[in-house]
Amino acid sequence: MIMTQMVDEPSQSFIPYPRMTRRVIEVESPSSSQNIQASSLHNSDGLFFFFGGIVMLIILLILVFVFRSHIKPAKLMKMIAWNKQQPPKEQQQAAAEVVEMIASTATSKLQGSMELLSGNLQTIIYFDYWTLKKATKNFHSGNLLGSGGFGPVYRGKLANGRLIAVKKLSLNKSRQGEKEFLSEVRLITSIQHKNLVRLIGCCTEGIERILVYEYMRNKSLDLYIYGNSGQFLDWRTRFQIILGIARGLQYLHEDSHNRIVHRDIKASNILLDEKFHPRIGDFGLARFFPEGEDYLSTQFAGTLGYTAPEYALRGELSEKADIYSFGVLVLEIICGRKNTDITLPSDMQYLPEYAWKLFDESRLMDLVDPKLQELGFTEKDVMQAIHVAFLCIQSQANLRPPMSEIVALLTFKIDMVRTPMRPSFLSRRQKNDDKDLSCESASESYPSPLGSDSLSIPK
Repeated sequence: MIMTQMVDEPSQSFIPYPRMTRRVIEVESPSSSQNIQASSLHNSDGLFFFFGGIVMLIILLILVFVFRSHIKPAKLMKMIAWNKQQPPKEQQQAAAEVVEMIASTATSKLQGSMELLSGNLQTIIYFDYWTLKKATKNFHSGNLLGSGGFGPVYRGKLANGRLIAVKKLSLNKSRQGEKEFLSEVRLITSIQHKNLVRLIGCCTEGIERILVYEYMRNKSLDLYIYGNSGQFLDWRTRFQIILGIARGLQYLHEDSHNRIVHRDIKASNILLDEKFHPRIGDFGLARFFPEGEDYLSTQFAGTLGYTAPEYALRGELSEKADIYSFGVLVLEIICGRKNTDITLPSDMQYLPEYAWKLFDESRLMDLVDPKLQELGFTEKDVMQAIHVAFLCIQSQANLRPPMSEIVALLTFKIDMVRTPMRPSFLSRRQKNDDKDLSCESASESYPSPLGSDSLSIPK
């Protein structure tokens, strides 16, 4: 309550100043102040209980979800029936164990969810196993898209109609399977580029380790260049694929915040969308590369035929190994065959060797896919791509250009500054009268520019 007190000014006889006007002084009642404070406290308590109730409701819903996902009703009913048959003391102990099991399951689930929502994993979705099993029709063989180094890949369809590619890791195929799985998740979620396959989510339920990718409608490149799809790719499409792969590798090697070596660039790991734009996939063997390091000494992993000699023979891994693999892949795309085919005459079995033979004989156009020759192509552009491939498969790693230079050569069609050198394994093979090389003799043909203390492949 506000009280108004009238105060008369002192008379003029006591104060030597002119008479002042009457003033109004407002005095706040103590009881009114207490009422306002009580009302404020009441509102604060109401907000506290309101938001507290919302938080408790969210926690309750999460616990219900965890309970339904991990503790099936049938299993719970069996536990209750068994518990009823036990003495009271054992009933109490069993009930405590059930509560502890629910709490631990909820805790691990919450921790896993927080991990997926933090750091590099913030953009992916956690799928439960039942959802992926239903999407792939129990991983039916009719939905099999292919088999990678660490497990099969299935086509799936989610409840909302979205198509996905489900890679199911086969833990029994590799003792390092789970390690490769975690490596692939961390790596793919840390990089984003239009020429790299995008990871949608994963599943780590029980022993299952599953990766969920965006679905590529035209599947993988090997189906087209090896003639297994029945669909022909013209030169414009092939060049688009070559350039897209080069840009994806440039991002991994030079533009990503982490320097990454893929280690398994090959036709089956290049996926194609509905417009035949390429995306590099299968990062199970990829490695983060430390800053300031020229190469890593590691045990060989990859696909023979695409592997750089210094990596296959001495375990010296760098981005130059990917560049070598890219060069072999470019030759495959141009000629429409695998890099190694033992059904062909001996001088044609290994594609890089055959391509250089045609180069020496000034017959490089014979390398081009016969079907492509029928439809026509720009000879200058094809020659440019072949020369880029030759630069990529140079015997010594330091002679191979970086991917940024390769992209420039392909994009701007600039004249070649470098001239590719004759691969040393050709003269070595001629001296041995077409006999297979041993690792020791081949290693002599590939001197290491990086030192002699590197790791060798175990015999």
